Parts: sequence; C-alpha cells; structure tokens
Amino acid sequence: MNIQWYPGHMTKTRRMIAEQIKNVDAVCEILDARIPVSSRNPDVDELTAGKPRMVVLNRVDQADPEGMWLCVGNQYS
Repeated sequence: MNIQWYPGHMTKTRRMIAEQIKNVDAVCEILDARIPVSSRNPDVDELTAGKPRMVVLNRVDQADPEGMWLCVGNQYS
C-alpha cells in the first residue's frame, strides 16, 4: 500500500510557484516568529534558488525574543 502524505494543495502550489518564479525579482518569505525553523517550507530554498530573499517574521510580539533570533540567525548566516 502506497500512502501519500504530501497533500494535493501543496503539490499544486509547488507547481504554480515553479511556473511563476521566473516572473519575480525577489522572494519574501514570511515565518512565524514563535517557531521560525518549523514554519519554514524546505521546498522554498530549491524553488527560489538564485533569487534575493527577504525573511519577515510575523507574530513577533508572541515570541521569545532571544530564541527567535538564535534560530533564524543560524538558518540564514
């Protein structure tokens, strides 16, 4: 039995991004500041390779300030 864990809406979105990425100059990635590493989609790195990227953290008022920057800094340094 083959179990498909990757939801169809994610497959469709990935395909749409791959088709449209050539039309954008830069990428804005929005992460949840409470869980910055967990809220990242690992496909974004592959799909946006070579494009400038700006990372925006939302819900900053609900996050641990020190932990938030340690996590994000390690990912993008």
